[in-house]
Parts: sequence; C-alpha cells; structure tokens
Amino acid sequence: MSLKLLTRLWSVISPDRRLEWKKAREREFILAANSLKTLSVTDRGGMSIDPEELREQIVALREQLKHLVHNRSA
Repeated sequence: MSLKLLTRLWSVISPDRRLEWKKAREREFILAANSLKTLSVTDRGGMSIDPEELREQIVALREQLKHLVHNRSA
C-alpha cells in the first residue's frame, strides 16, 4: 500500500474535526519549520536550530512588518 492510500483511508476512518483556522495555522507552522536551513531533529524527537538563523529571520520579519507598528514618538 502506498502512503497516499493509507492517508486517504485514515481520513475516512478518523476525520480531522478541528476548525479550519486551526488546520491552516498548523500547516503554516509546518511550512515555516521546513524552511529552516539548520533545523535538525534527533531520533528521540528533540529539535535544535542555529540561533543565528533565528535571529536573522526575526530581524528580516521585523523589517517587513514594521509598517504595522504604531510609532509612539511620531
């Protein structure tokens, strides 16, 4: 059996009844985690990432979203 067939069978047997926004949020998280270059997962389920990569992404996102923040000094 292929993984696709097993996935379809499982979705019929046990459908995901979560709200759509929760499913979408989980998909967004998975995409974000998969985009990390230095993410590594141990055989016991632990995760690690280079803190410098996180810092670079946070700085880049702050720059992209700074128009959403109201500047009090202005």
